[in-house]
Amino acid sequence: MSTDAYHKPGFHIGLAMAGAVSAGAYSAGVLDFLIEALNEWQKAKERGEDVPKHDVFISAISGTSAGGIVGALGLASLAGGVRSIEQPSVNPKQPWPVKRVLPELYDAWVKKTKLFDSRDAAREGGRNQSLLDPSDLRQSKDLPISLLNSEALTAIARDSLRAIHPTGERYAFLSNPTHLFLTRTNLDGVPYPIMFEGSEFWMNLHEDRAHFAVANLGTRDFPEQECRWLKTWDDAGLRIDFKDCGDHGEPGGPLGEVLESYAQAALTTSAFPFGFQAREISVLAADIRRRALPFDAGTYPEMLRQLQLEPGAQSTPSNFICIDGGALNNEPFELARWTIRNLDETQNSRDPKTANRAVILIAPFPPEPPANLSKKDSDKGPKSRKDDLALLFVARSLIPALIDQARFKSSDLIAAADPKVYSRYLISPSRGNPKPASPDEIAQPDLACALLYAFGGFLDEQFREHDFQLGRRNCQKFLRDHFRLHPQNPVFGESGSAESASNARRPIIPLVGTAAVEVQPAPWPAISEQALADLRAALKGRLNPLVARFVGHFFRAAPLMRLAIQIYWWRRRHTLIAKLMDAVEKRLDKSGQIDRTRPPGFWTRLKRWLGFGGERAESKAAADQRHPVPDQHVT
Repeated sequence: MSTDAYHKPGFHIGLAMAGAVSAGAYSAGVLDFLIEALNEWQKAKERGEDVPKHDVFISAISGTSAGGIVGALGLASLAGGVRSIEQPSVNPKQPWPVKRVLPELYDAWVKKTKLFDSRDAAREGGRNQSLLDPSDLRQSKDLPISLLNSEALTAIARDSLRAIHPTGERYAFLSNPTHLFLTRTNLDGVPYPIMFEGSEFWMNLHEDRAHFAVANLGTRDFPEQECRWLKTWDDAGLRIDFKDCGDHGEPGGPLGEVLESYAQAALTTSAFPFGFQAREISVLAADIRRRALPFDAGTYPEMLRQLQLEPGAQSTPSNFICIDGGALNNEPFELARWTIRNLDETQNSRDPKTANRAVILIAPFPPEPPANLSKKDSDKGPKSRKDDLALLFVARSLIPALIDQARFKSSDLIAAADPKVYSRYLISPSRGNPKPASPDEIAQPDLACALLYAFGGFLDEQFREHDFQLGRRNCQKFLRDHFRLHPQNPVFGESGSAESASNARRPIIPLVGTAAVEVQPAPWPAISEQALADLRAALKGRLNPLVARFVGHFFRAAPLMRLAIQIYWWRRRHTLIAKLMDAVEKRLDKSGQIDRTRPPGFWTRLKRWLGFGGERAESKAAADQRHPVPDQHVT
């Protein structure tokens, strides 16, 4: 059997990363541990250690919204090397440090992307990158482009990419190139012709994508002779080499042309409607044919090549306005599946003895059964829907219904959930929480970022840090307990086992080195009451200029009406903000995410410092009893 890494049979992986808003911190943790496990195993093989010698490689990553940012920034951070870094946790209940191997990915998701700054930090000055910072509203009097500060995300994306210093190291667990797909919703639509007896019937497709071919990061050639879908569509992707991608631009400004295009594609896939600004994408009209979705197209690609476009269209860019890809496709599973699929086969093998490729879907929010299908509701009999016939119900239900229908792919969901299918896998959050024993007991969700339609993670760094660590822990358990094949699978080659039991399984990615050390469950995080007070102030600071800009734009020709609305707002704003804060606090209280312990006052702290007044500092033994340190972390 050949030992050439390019010809040895290997297990082929495609990663699909779903949209998640602030829970992208969880997806970042999953990817961070996956890279650590692959790198530790590869280094052990290179050192000649007694570890499995088969090959596993990632050749395609598709991402939507937060998942798109994780995929794009994860590959860029990997270009800077796998760097194991530990630092103290921001959660005071956690005595052990937080680990990551892709620091730029961690910093962007956990440390930098935040809803507001504390008032103490704001008073210290410096550059503000919070989403409620109103600085973007002071720059012009035009209609606001987003409810939140989109410039903060742009700055984070640029600074993160600018901070990466490529080492030139290449990895055997990546293909060359590694294909990256970032979905987006094209509001203008991409036109496609359907031919009827020589006539052209044009239709607009709004589900769009960016495609990058990341070069010289992996060592294994992409198997395009097997996986010919990209070649069939003549879609090589925009080539990007992180160690040779031109100027990085000046600090605080745009990046060089190649990196700026990469950053804008990541920002576009995460342009949550209304919350963040839409982005303008410029594409050559001749490249429109490369925007088709992956499917068995027959002769359609050849017909598109022969189609005569308008004069000059081959060199004239077309501008499109795009928003979050999750509006139409929140789980870009098919992009990864078709990219790695062997087109000589009707489907990727699903048998544990023959499967040699798989798509892993990382979904922080997998679909749940609707509440109205629960047994508790079914026992009550059919519910009257008379009130739901009103126009108000139809109006508020129509758009969610259209989005759900656009996203629904029953075959993908069924196959990913089937434990007998070994070509599709799902990683989703699990803390192993027991169900509440009584209705009064607090029910903690798996994700700390799940509240407030998944925007809650932006409230506090502790929430994002918790979910990042949960992602690492869940990925470790997935690789150890679920990502397995039969020992006689040819992927394992000569190192395969002779064990023939039908239920025998062997890990596809063995855990060695630091990846074998158990990732501990992080303590449940809680935001302080002082931070909630800072949130209230930040909401006020953002809403005041936001309302003024909207009123000034829509009532510019009616100064008296503009003045009346402004006065009404100034009189009622405190009531509105109070209602918003009440809703936030109720949701946080429901999941036990508010620390109601008030810090001691000045006189109490002074007495403790002086050592009298009946107040005694808590002993170390008492502190350890409240927050015990796990044995494996005791030195």
